[in-house]
Amino acid sequence: MFGKRITQGHFAPGVALPSEAELCQQFGASRNVIREVVKVLATKRLIDAQRNRGLFVMPAERWNYLDADVLEWTLENGSHPTLICSLIEVRGLIEPTISRWAAERATALDLVDIEASFNEMTANPRRLDLFHEADIRFHRAVLIASHNVVMQQLSDAVSALQRAIFDVTFVREAEHMALTIQEHRDLFEAIRRKLPDTAEAASRCMIERTAQRAYSDMNRSDGRIEAHAPETEKDS
Repeated sequence: MFGKRITQGHFAPGVALPSEAELCQQFGASRNVIREVVKVLATKRLIDAQRNRGLFVMPAERWNYLDADVLEWTLENGSHPTLICSLIEVRGLIEPTISRWAAERATALDLVDIEASFNEMTANPRRLDLFHEADIRFHRAVLIASHNVVMQQLSDAVSALQRAIFDVTFVREAEHMALTIQEHRDLFEAIRRKLPDTAEAASRCMIERTAQRAYSDMNRSDGRIEAHAPETEKDS
């Protein structure tokens, strides 16, 4: 796939990409297909289509990392510590506030959706694919329950961000699974009981534990970054 090859370094940032005819030959696709692909990759900010000059790879810092495809392609071939740290920082910035708003504003229907996702998590501790999808739906339902119309429009981007972090930091051990379920139960109960401070704290604690685990793993990987997890009351 063209986009994956860009994110995984097959084409250096700033260099001119092959011509349309060459791309058709490389990927065995028609000109119409290549043109559509170029349009999509331009919206993801992976390439810059310059009139009368051709196609150029955008610098990595310009890529749209809130796009699910960009995140998946970038992280597929191994850890990217700087990107993972950035994702965790953004999650820590927005999710506690979203949880606070949800505790203040959630309707009965919102609570049904959050609880349904939580129940699916608890029912599938050994089916990681189902567990992950239920986890994503849980956080999405919390976001929707915030009833902030701007944040709701960002739900796909926030879900992509969460999915990327979960894929990198998830641990399968039974003890970890039990703690993960308990953390989500605590957050749901705080929202259900309309306790904004408790909901915000529960969300922050969940993120801090994820951060500690991620930073610990990365610091053990040849010292590629120097990062320190925030203080938390729970052990990692």
